[in-house]
Amino acid sequence: MLFDLDGVLLNSYYFWFHLFNHTLKHFGHKPISLKVFRKNWGKSTEEDVKKFMPESTIEEVKSHFFRNMQLYKNYLKVNPLARTTLEKLRRLNYKLGCVTNSHRRIIKWQLEATGLKKYFQVIISADDVQRPKPEPEMLYKACKKLGVRPYNTAFVGDTRTDLIAGKRAGCVVIGYKIKNRIKIESLKALSRTIKDLEIKE
Repeated sequence: MLFDLDGVLLNSYYFWFHLFNHTLKHFGHKPISLKVFRKNWGKSTEEDVKKFMPESTIEEVKSHFFRNMQLYKNYLKVNPLARTTLEKLRRLNYKLGCVTNSHRRIIKWQLEATGLKKYFQVIISADDVQRPKPEPEMLYKACKKLGVRPYNTAFVGDTRTDLIAGKRAGCVVIGYKIKNRIKIESLKALSRTIKDLEIKE
């Protein structure tokens, strides 16, 4: 099973909102509203830079994220059901992977700070592929590393970017609080959903 990180396992919406506006200000731009941020939630840094900071490079923006992410750590919260859900899936012998458009250094810090790192056999970041979500490359790479087949693997995501990537990869896509053919409103419903779908991997 594959999971997106931000918005699914971590309630990190306001962490990223404040960090992104801090970054915009640093590069001479006005902050954006929650409404605008929501419309762009889940997109890659490459897409965000092109849209909001076209004169900056991806590396410059990433470096600013790294230097300042600690300022907003109090906005980083674990989904209350994340640990119990991952623990249950691990006991059921599911291979677990994390697939996120965030960056390796930020993911490492987030997962270690929240105690979630131990649950994942594979973690794929935007730094590990040429084309992040919504392209399927990250999911292909995660499945290959786990030794599983995409069509028999579930992917849980909370944005259209996730849904598109999962469908392009041929995974069974489970929308988390987002309109989709298969949708859950709580991680509590996940084990029942995958059992009904007869997901093996």
